[in-house]
Amino acid sequence: MADKKLGGGTNSAISDRTLGPNDHTVIRPSEGDDEHTPSKPLYAPPYLVVVDGPRAGAHFPLNDGKNIIGRAPGNAVRLEDQSVSRQHAELEKTPSGWMIKDLGSKNGTSVNGKPVVESVVIGHKDIVKTGIYQLRLVTQEITAAEEMSLPQDAAIADRTVFVSAPPDGQTAKMENMPPEPKMEQASFPEGSGEYEAYPEGQPPKTGLLQNKRTLIMLVVLGLLVIVAGAYFANRLLFKSPKKTVSKKPAITKPATKPKPQLRPTAKEGTKPGKTPPGSDKPGDATKKPIEKKPLKSVVKKVPVFLDFASSPMSAEVTFQKEKLGKTPLRINVELEPEKTYKAEALFEMPEIKEKYEQTVDFKLEKGESVVPILFRGPIGMIKINDLPRDVEFYLEGKFSYDRFQDRSAKLTEIVLQKPIYIPYGEYFLELRRARQLGETSQTYVTDIIFRRDFSIAKESPTFMMEVSEGDLKVFPVKIKSEPPNSDVFIDGKKVGETPYEGNFPIGEHNLVLQKEGYFEHSEKLKVDINTPFVASVKLKTSLAGAHLNNAKLAMDRQMWQEAINELAEALNSKPAPSETAQANYMLGVCYLSLNDIQRAMGYFEQARENKDVRNQAMLGLVSGYAMMQRLDKALPLLVEVMLKAKDESVKREATDLFQKISPFRSVIYVYSEPQGALVTVNGKPVAQRTPVILHELPLGNYKIRVEKAGYQPTDLNMNLAVNEFNPIIVKLKPIPR
Repeated sequence: MADKKLGGGTNSAISDRTLGPNDHTVIRPSEGDDEHTPSKPLYAPPYLVVVDGPRAGAHFPLNDGKNIIGRAPGNAVRLEDQSVSRQHAELEKTPSGWMIKDLGSKNGTSVNGKPVVESVVIGHKDIVKTGIYQLRLVTQEITAAEEMSLPQDAAIADRTVFVSAPPDGQTAKMENMPPEPKMEQASFPEGSGEYEAYPEGQPPKTGLLQNKRTLIMLVVLGLLVIVAGAYFANRLLFKSPKKTVSKKPAITKPATKPKPQLRPTAKEGTKPGKTPPGSDKPGDATKKPIEKKPLKSVVKKVPVFLDFASSPMSAEVTFQKEKLGKTPLRINVELEPEKTYKAEALFEMPEIKEKYEQTVDFKLEKGESVVPILFRGPIGMIKINDLPRDVEFYLEGKFSYDRFQDRSAKLTEIVLQKPIYIPYGEYFLELRRARQLGETSQTYVTDIIFRRDFSIAKESPTFMMEVSEGDLKVFPVKIKSEPPNSDVFIDGKKVGETPYEGNFPIGEHNLVLQKEGYFEHSEKLKVDINTPFVASVKLKTSLAGAHLNNAKLAMDRQMWQEAINELAEALNSKPAPSETAQANYMLGVCYLSLNDIQRAMGYFEQARENKDVRNQAMLGLVSGYAMMQRLDKALPLLVEVMLKAKDESVKREATDLFQKISPFRSVIYVYSEPQGALVTVNGKPVAQRTPVILHELPLGNYKIRVEKAGYQPTDLNMNLAVNEFNPIIVKLKPIPR
């Protein structure tokens, strides 16, 4: 059926004359154009216009919010046909553009010929199909010809037989309403060739063949009648007749052609003209029916945005064997939900002439409209902030993804503070400088004047480098020792204790490490370029130190008497003061483990005089006093260790000891500057002046006041929980005069 282009008209009826396929009659505009006339729109964009279907050329202005398309009254776009659901689709203006989604309609919605599964973005001049209607979205000023033109693929698309939407209460009301008054048919002279349109809401009466929907329904009904007739005729013809005995022999007439035998249709299980396997008669389809193969389900693709990004640098993206460009990049494609796809990225590092390819698998989840895809290459960077003049930069290393091959790069042009991208791996870099052999010689040699080893990894992706001319005259030194806290001497001058870090002039030096109880360590240093000197020295023990080590092993096995014998040998081997203190402390631990508390306390008191083991010896005294139930003696020593110890292992030991000797009580330690202040707890003064330890306190809230003559008092609130140590340090303020 030829499409008609409506150009407007008066409220007159269209002739019932059927237009032929070659009839190109155009309804011309008249002075009585209504508000939906396509050649003269009264609405500014945005709006929807009916391009194909009843009331072609009707305009529907759109709001910025949601616009419902359907046949129900009150919709922004009302389309009166049973192929359209009451609320068929929704068109909404969003920050991303115009979005359309199907509202569960009976016959579905499509955009530019593609079904709408989820919400999709549509643009200017896109075609939306709902039922028998084809609508165009107009968001810019266009001509009437552009407005009503239908794409070729849409014009020749297959004509779907639509199912009438089921009526509901509102629809039934609408359908039972009295019909609107019909317009009288206008009479025109025969052959005039001009027609006028009906009023809005009344489709033109153009004859049976010009009504597409009627024609489709007639064709379908005709086909159903033909199929039904063939089926019943076939059933009647193939009923099994009763067997009869013929008295006369059959006479063969060779000259006469046999009558053609009727065959069952394909629905009976065989193809016409073929005998089914196992059948006695041609056309017998009762034996083995042909199995029907299930139809393959068609997976619908949905439009989606792929948002590509890469780190730490831009990369060239390839998707489905097509190069898309460099990241960051966003493209719109159509993909199948729940299907795994692959995307590739190419990282180029031009400074070292290296490339790295990475593949990422991703899947479109149901309902997802944007898929973020991040390529994170195993790539770090070198950043050079300063370099001496006339130096050559040399870099060599092994990449983490190719450890079996060394790579080198000679960088001739270096831009300060510009990143040089390199893969993760182990590297060394050198600064080289040409040196002339003699004043008159024309021979030059290349000297290495600076060298560093470094790693580039996920944990440390950046190597910063800043080298001045003055830095080339020194070299860094890093020295560790076991045990630590050994004295470090360079060229006879003490420079610190281990672990030690410092810089020394390039040349020869004498390094010495000293610690009591250990033999002295000495070695020569000769460094002629700026490269780190790193050393880890294990000091050898003296004779007394050897006995101390043997005693430690015996104590670990709880062989206390054997340990005591080794410690006695250590004290008889001319030990250093620190070795003597260590032996006394260990003797205290051994005797305390043997429940000889008095002897243990004596050794702890002697060891307390040495700073190296002072805190450990005080904790030994705390344990001894706790065993004697003397918490008044134990707690002050324990508080002192908890406040002054810097070694983390000593702090943990003190905390464990506190919880052991006071499992259900809390302790408050009050210290004031200046000391000697009066402490009041819940209105009751404490006899002892600060510093004071308040122990054996039950749980609860306490009000504490610290006051001293000539100073402003300080009030505190303290809430005690189980087994807490609460130090309070108060700096009293003088009373202004």
